[in-house]
Amino acid sequence: MKKTTLAIGIVAVLGVAYVGIAWQTGNIIENNIDNQLAQITAKINEFQDDFTVSVMKSNYEKNIFSTKLHLTVTVSPQNTLDENAKPKTLFDDDITIHHGPFPIAALAKGTLAPQKAWLEYEMTEQSNPTLWKLAGNQPFITGHIGISYGEYITLKLANKAIQVTQSEIPTIDNGLLNVSNGSYTFSGYADATDVKAKVQLDKLDYISDDNNYSLKDVNVSLKPLNTLEDFEYQFNIGHAKYTLDGITKSTVNIDNFQSKGNFNYKNQNGDTQSSVDKLAFTFATASFSKVQSVVINNMIVNQKSTLNNANTVDGSLFSSIDSILWGQQNLGKVSLDFNFQGADKDLFSDQFSLEDFDEIIDSSRPVHTKFSLNKFNWHNAAGDINFNFVMDVKDIGKDALENNNNVDKIDRLKLQLSAPFDVLGRISAQIEHPNTDNVTPEQINKASSNLVMMSKMFLYNSPIVNFSKDGKQGIFTDIEYSRALDNVKVNDKTMTKKAFLNSLQ
Repeated sequence: MKKTTLAIGIVAVLGVAYVGIAWQTGNIIENNIDNQLAQITAKINEFQDDFTVSVMKSNYEKNIFSTKLHLTVTVSPQNTLDENAKPKTLFDDDITIHHGPFPIAALAKGTLAPQKAWLEYEMTEQSNPTLWKLAGNQPFITGHIGISYGEYITLKLANKAIQVTQSEIPTIDNGLLNVSNGSYTFSGYADATDVKAKVQLDKLDYISDDNNYSLKDVNVSLKPLNTLEDFEYQFNIGHAKYTLDGITKSTVNIDNFQSKGNFNYKNQNGDTQSSVDKLAFTFATASFSKVQSVVINNMIVNQKSTLNNANTVDGSLFSSIDSILWGQQNLGKVSLDFNFQGADKDLFSDQFSLEDFDEIIDSSRPVHTKFSLNKFNWHNAAGDINFNFVMDVKDIGKDALENNNNVDKIDRLKLQLSAPFDVLGRISAQIEHPNTDNVTPEQINKASSNLVMMSKMFLYNSPIVNFSKDGKQGIFTDIEYSRALDNVKVNDKTMTKKAFLNSLQ
């Protein structure tokens, strides 16, 4: 009896203590919620400058174990020319905050660590009757936010699968939208450090009269690095499909697209690695078309870009393709390695839109730019086509490219081209006969002969082209040019700079 009495007493004391802690936690939440909402709003507005976010609370009702309130989130566009533009409401609904240290709602979700607050949310029918109905008369979006005593915040949202037509949501035009179950997780400390985001969506389909889109197995993750401007990302799509039903019906299929890297949204600096297992283009049979499909297998694209303080950009691009199938013909494999240093930012004005960030660059113009095609290689069963060049240019920008008379800006040019006719002929014959898996020697010889005739017709008098090298027939060029020298080395011969420049006209 005494042990039972002691146990009851301990439980009673713990119960009173828990009620007291929960009540005190509720007081802490009440005293700090305005400041927390202001901090979150300030961080969102600091991260971007396209619109202004406003968060307002109302109907605040605190109880022992939970607090209920109404939350309204609106956005207003900045720098708009529309005088009648009004704030758009993103969220306008009730939420419940469960007090720590061990909210029952958190325990039910499998979270056993102490939580200062736990917010549960379910979209109500009143907030959006259409989505409520489409989700099967249940909340379309549900979610929760957990806030630990260390101020670590975890937000998890989930949506129900729905199918939407234009009659239900007119803004989707003449189409049908299918959205599968999805989950969205955002976490980080209240001071915006160690922030992470993850999105998972099984399927997204849009079907209309002319265009159909389909995405499957979409996974996105983001993580800021040193500042909110820099972040690393990973983006995967298991399968994507786009169908255009126009004059000629065509379809694009993408299998296993993956991209990862880091990026700075402010200065556009980035280092990304992307790959696609299979990229297929198919076309409806047409009398004017000899090919019904083009397939690119195992494509890799790696890119880097860095904005310098001198208003210039350094960058690189590496790409490779294991095979290109033209109908049933395997045209071969392709690789490319290109980089540049000191390029004028204005050459990339669509990408580097930095008018609002003049403080990170100066107004000096670039004085030296280097472009390097380290390697372009096309390999097939007949051999290789190779092309490379290095070019140093002075004072070249967007305006200079529009001027056709810019040879005097080239400081140095070294260029090599090797394109044997048997390799070119095989590609030409394959393109001409896409519906067989091989080509005959006769077809290759015919295509090669045609290329020889056309090349010599247009390039016969050109001193910068040789039609044979090391016993092979083809198009061969080897040029070394320097503005500091009076002569130019062309195919192991020397010619005057004036004659060289005249040969280019």
